[in-house]
Amino acid sequence: MNKHIRKALAIAAAGATIFSMAACGSSNGGSGDPGKLTVAWWGNQTRNDLQAKVDKAFGEANGVTIDGQFSQWADYWQKMSTNAAGKSLPDVFAMDFSYLTQYIDNGLLEPLDDYISSGKLDMSNVDENTLSAGKGTDGKIYAIPSGVNAPTFIVNQGLLDELGITIPDNWTLDDFMDIARQVYEKSGVKTEYGFGGDAYNLEYVMRAHDAKLFDGENLGSEDASAYEEYFNVWETMYKEGWGISAEQYTEITLGSVEQDPLVSFTSKDKQAWNSLAWNSQLTAYSKVNPDLKLALYPWPSSNVKKSNYVHPGQYWAVAKTSKNKDMAVKFIDYYTNNDEAVKTMLLDRGIPISSKALETITPSLSDNEKTIVKYQEGVPANSSPINQPMPSKATEVNKKIMPDLQEQIMYGKMTASQAAQDFITRAKDSLK
Repeated sequence: MNKHIRKALAIAAAGATIFSMAACGSSNGGSGDPGKLTVAWWGNQTRNDLQAKVDKAFGEANGVTIDGQFSQWADYWQKMSTNAAGKSLPDVFAMDFSYLTQYIDNGLLEPLDDYISSGKLDMSNVDENTLSAGKGTDGKIYAIPSGVNAPTFIVNQGLLDELGITIPDNWTLDDFMDIARQVYEKSGVKTEYGFGGDAYNLEYVMRAHDAKLFDGENLGSEDASAYEEYFNVWETMYKEGWGISAEQYTEITLGSVEQDPLVSFTSKDKQAWNSLAWNSQLTAYSKVNPDLKLALYPWPSSNVKKSNYVHPGQYWAVAKTSKNKDMAVKFIDYYTNNDEAVKTMLLDRGIPISSKALETITPSLSDNEKTIVKYQEGVPANSSPINQPMPSKATEVNKKIMPDLQEQIMYGKMTASQAAQDFITRAKDSLK
């Protein structure tokens, strides 16, 4: 594996190790004081300022003091791990899809079904597919999305228009590869297919055939054909030469919008006409290169409706150890449904999950934000319930196995068939 990529993956693995080894202790958990509510989240200063306004308004309306606790992403999960070990998690805290299973399985989260059925937590304007994203394997709801987005191909629509190329509705992988060939032949611009990321695109492709990537803590399928369709895209793009080069990936920070070849490039051979992303990222891409005309499409698949899903940007969860659960639930309800709260946060954590809340904020949105919302509005009817979160042991699959196999195919050292079989063997070992 290239030394630059190996270094990046080592850093990611180290972060996962730190989280799993967080020391026991007690730190700023729920106070148990009925007049005080601890609320924790991660984010930048902009989010912190907005959240502080919501916290203050909620506190004044309900006669409580909000103890707001915020951190950067990496620090946040280390703190939550320490708090969990010390049985002192905040009353309400932000949760991420990738950690949800781990927190549920360790009994750290309060089930919210009874609060929803009683009306204390009003989900009447929330799509069922969206709500199901917070379920555990037992079918109970443990977290409420604080915003949603969806898997999205962000494309250089201006370039496609110039070349006379049209993306069909619910395009297949064959459609995608045909368009990629046309773009390269007509312009010299290459294609990006998510190198060095996680296994979400593989999972997306598998969902079209009702195949699971993971089943609980185990690999979902040992049938190589379930994985081969995805790896065939990689083999084809590098055999035919229209994929972004492996060397270029070593020159950029993977996952950085600012360095994504869709919007940041110095020549045609360094440019991509597309990026695998999320619709909520459109504004960020546009800021990097405002001269480009960008558009949103679903990720391609043999069956987009089966593959596609509503994805929680983040969640709110209530700690099992909280002594103030009713007020914690009331906070989540306020954040989700209160007009002033949703007007304050807008799309900071993704698109509001309440259709009524979305109607409330739409007049205040920018043109890019309205494009994001319009795209999201069409997703529920053209999608299926999201899979259960990946198991906590999937870190090696996402951060090491996937990019390693992609790189082997890039350099012609492995076929799609070999990659599919190797993935099964290595993924099974990593999950043991």
